[in-house]
Amino acid sequence: MRTLILVPLLLLSVGCGSDLLAPQFAQRLTHFGACADVIFFAVDADDEIMLTFRTEGLVAAAREAGVETTTVVELPSDDVDLVVEAGSRISDATCDDVIENSGPRVQRSWTAASGTATVRIRPLDDVSGGRGHLVLEDVVFTSDVADDASVTFLEWLDVSVGWFPG
Repeated sequence: MRTLILVPLLLLSVGCGSDLLAPQFAQRLTHFGACADVIFFAVDADDEIMLTFRTEGLVAAAREAGVETTTVVELPSDDVDLVVEAGSRISDATCDDVIENSGPRVQRSWTAASGTATVRIRPLDDVSGGRGHLVLEDVVFTSDVADDASVTFLEWLDVSVGWFPG
């Protein structure tokens, strides 16, 4: 007669999954800013999660037109880099010309795979920059090493764009 012995197996998951990015990560984002032509970013209070939207030339196009411009982008797009990064000191090099403590330490990143981004840029008459407004809707972020994450709606209201650090 054979005796079946079951041995419990404990599996540890280190370095995989989405433990750094909770499903409702966008609710943790507390600081919204922008710079250059154009980068929008949002970071949490602990500087561990950051969402960044990057594209080129929207401020220059609005200034050339002399009026507010609106650009709608279906994601993913070759013209837009929309990512979420998780780690420590995650925003240290964003819109900043001084990188401290060896800069950000990115442990994981997610890239936008679907959704819509709407950017409005209002040029300012007396300076080289402008004011920006970004809305993300129904964006799904994917990663090769972590679970998907999503943003139903996230908005940057009237942030300064077109300026450069330094």
